[in-house]
Amino acid sequence: MRRYWTLLNLLTLLALMASAFGASANAELTVPRLDARLGYHGAIAHRMAYIEEQGEELSVGDIQFLIGETPDVLQRTDDRVIANGIDSGAVWLVADVLNPTGAPIARRMSVRIGWLDRVDFYLMPTGEPPRRFKSGDTIPVHKRSFSTRVPTAEYAFPSGITRLFLRVETSDPVVVPFYFTSIKAGHNQEQFDAAFYSFVYGVMFALAAYNLMLFTGLRRRRYLFYSIYMVTFVFMTASYSGIGMALVWPSSVVWQQWAPPLLMFCFAFSGIAFATSFLQVKLRRRKLFRSLQAICLIYFALFAACYIAEERGFALTLAFSMVPIFTALMLYLGISSWVSGMTSARYYLAGTLASAIGASITALTVYGVLPYSQIGFYAVDIGMVLDAMLLALALADLVRRTQHARIAAERKAQVDHLTGLDNRRGFLPVAESLWSLVKRNNRDMCVAMIDIDHFKMINDQYGHATGDRILRQIAKVLDSSRRQGDLLARWGGEEFILLLPETDLPEACHVAERFRQNVEALTIQEGADIIHCTISVGVANRDSEDVSLDKTIVMADQALYQAKLEGRNVVCAGNASDAAAGAVTV
Repeated sequence: MRRYWTLLNLLTLLALMASAFGASANAELTVPRLDARLGYHGAIAHRMAYIEEQGEELSVGDIQFLIGETPDVLQRTDDRVIANGIDSGAVWLVADVLNPTGAPIARRMSVRIGWLDRVDFYLMPTGEPPRRFKSGDTIPVHKRSFSTRVPTAEYAFPSGITRLFLRVETSDPVVVPFYFTSIKAGHNQEQFDAAFYSFVYGVMFALAAYNLMLFTGLRRRRYLFYSIYMVTFVFMTASYSGIGMALVWPSSVVWQQWAPPLLMFCFAFSGIAFATSFLQVKLRRRKLFRSLQAICLIYFALFAACYIAEERGFALTLAFSMVPIFTALMLYLGISSWVSGMTSARYYLAGTLASAIGASITALTVYGVLPYSQIGFYAVDIGMVLDAMLLALALADLVRRTQHARIAAERKAQVDHLTGLDNRRGFLPVAESLWSLVKRNNRDMCVAMIDIDHFKMINDQYGHATGDRILRQIAKVLDSSRRQGDLLARWGGEEFILLLPETDLPEACHVAERFRQNVEALTIQEGADIIHCTISVGVANRDSEDVSLDKTIVMADQALYQAKLEGRNVVCAGNASDAAAGAVTV
């Protein structure tokens, strides 16, 4: 009987050993293998196995045990990047790295996401002590195994097989683009990222600084809000990309944890502030403006409650849910403003579309809906650069239209609306410039004052409507009678003024006489009556260095008065330098 028990125990032991060896072999076959000699391009999560933690945190020993006992616990994916959404628990990536050569092979491992809370690399070579590299934005930069922007580890893989474990944990969206490259390729990627972000941030800061200077000079809030919009975008992306912690706040772990959702709120609200200011929502749609203010206050209050309750996951969910809402609001503001006739809104709308499309592509890439790619991941930055440039064009277009409107208003104020000629306000600045030029060159210049004879009697007899029509007809005759270079304007009432550059007194009198004859030949039909009009003209010239334009106008007005005394429908001339001289009748 004892002999049978011994045989039974021996068979049981052999069965257990076979089972153990079978489980070990099965585990070896289940864990995927990477070749240390190869340079893998792009993220390689599809070449590895992964395990998702369910509740309790697992150690590397626990994972080893699970793989040995239950190889089916390892999962595989066809996606290059594992993306599980916000606060979805820790993920382990597992692979065996084979080095079939006799010399160590140095490789760089990185997870090119800057917002992950904790990333641990475990390397367990056969026959050697395990190595651990720690990273993540819950660790100050100087305390990480490698002081890099994104979680990174560099390791010389010895001959044989080294089991690689990667644990990623974060309250932010769980995105794991794992790269296994040469040291040189990793550094080249870092240089590319640095160049890309330098370009993006350079554009943003340049536009922000320029518009801040415009705000300082013009005191228009839209320029200030635009600057804040650009700066908050830079700091928001810096907080998510890891650049902020690497360069600006390397030891501020608490700030790094709360900066992304807070800066997302600031970015969205500054965008709304710029939109409402640029599109004049407060003036055009006051109820909508107040509703937007209320929404912003509610979001900030909810964020404050999350911070007090230390619910960072909920704060992130709130921030990410806010982005599409505010994007839709900005698109709605742009479309409604464009439809209502604000032409500058087309640039704003195009810019908002660019940023919305870029943000959507990045979001879909991060969440794994779209295949992971660098262009997809950087789409939000590219979209924002386009948005910034188009918004700059929108501001420039608005400035241009404002200037044109101001110039048109100033020009309108300088034109007599009845006759279409310049009025006194439009005449004097040009006349003074011409006078100064002629004075410097010591050339001749004359002024003629023109008055319609007996115009009050015409108004009294035929009415003001007829009087206005006669004024327009005479103004047209005078305008067609002047020489090129002469300056004609309505001085006031039935009086007109004519400036004649490069003209001496006899020639000016000759021109004035032509004016008088052309008006005298004018006939205006008013019912059964035919109205004949005449004008009286007073001419004065600049005949000395100290004679001013004002004095010459006064002397021309005195010569006009003399023409009226002589019976009207005549041209009289006088010298501006001789106030006591009598007028000369032509």
